[in-house]
Amino acid sequence: MAINGVHTAIFGVDDVELCTRFFIDFGLEVDTATAEFTDFKLPEGSHVILRHKDDPSLPAPYIEGLGAREVIWGVDNAESLKEIEAELSRDRKVTRDTDGTLRTIDDYGLAIGFRVFERTLLSAQEELINSPGRSVRWNKHRQWFRQAKPQLIHHVVFGCNDLDKAINFYRNRLKFRITDIARDRGVFFRAEGRSDHHNLFWAKTGKAQFLHISLGVENIDELLAGANHMQRQGWQSKLGLGRHRISSTLYFYITSPAGGEAEYSADTDCLNDDWQPRIWEPLFGNQHWVAALPPFLEKLPDEDVKLLADERPDLAGVVR
Repeated sequence: MAINGVHTAIFGVDDVELCTRFFIDFGLEVDTATAEFTDFKLPEGSHVILRHKDDPSLPAPYIEGLGAREVIWGVDNAESLKEIEAELSRDRKVTRDTDGTLRTIDDYGLAIGFRVFERTLLSAQEELINSPGRSVRWNKHRQWFRQAKPQLIHHVVFGCNDLDKAINFYRNRLKFRITDIARDRGVFFRAEGRSDHHNLFWAKTGKAQFLHISLGVENIDELLAGANHMQRQGWQSKLGLGRHRISSTLYFYITSPAGGEAEYSADTDCLNDDWQPRIWEPLFGNQHWVAALPPFLEKLPDEDVKLLADERPDLAGVVR
């Protein structure tokens, strides 16, 4: 039952035209567009689809507000699709579209689906980085980027009030691997057929939420080119540039009119089944360095304040 990542993320939005412009500025390529919807296709073969939130073809919303209404997971072959259908049909309704896509809901009520996904093999230029005492790039510039062009969907993130449901369903029923845990804050899941640190994160937010979608770029140069371009187009980031200690991922989140945030991601850890999950203090694992402080830092538990002071002594007087 090898799930190999997000095949399609389907959004219910207020303004299809505005959200289409956002993702075009973000660097996605339009595959199909009508007045009712826009379908973006990424180089790996995955899709981001925008529909109006009142579109009758959309499933009932799990989330409060705007965001991803349905996640279609890719699987490696038709046999895996049959295994998933048999497993989930034991206790819920599972339908099959004419194109073979399975559709159902998870234990939270989030609409999910499954279809065979033959991911396109991606390639990157060799990244030669000069550093003190190590000269490897001679007589040529680094690759230049004018705008980011994301190549894949790394992960999606949702909020909930009960993490046990996520563990019971995604680990026990669908064979996702738990890669790391943020203590009392969230669980990171890696799909069986992927090597990214995580392809799904469930956060304990106390309510149903869509938080963000992560779209992968080649390196920090492309990430910064994308961040600069988005800000020149008038789109805003709350945190700025940072790196997650838990996954090593470089990130830049942009507030999205489609709901939640869209994240440029680069340089994430790659894992296999030899990996052993860890338990992290949430703030310590999430923020390695950031340009701005998120609002929740104003009410940190004492242990997180101490960890932050150790990591960023310049902020010791800012955070209580």
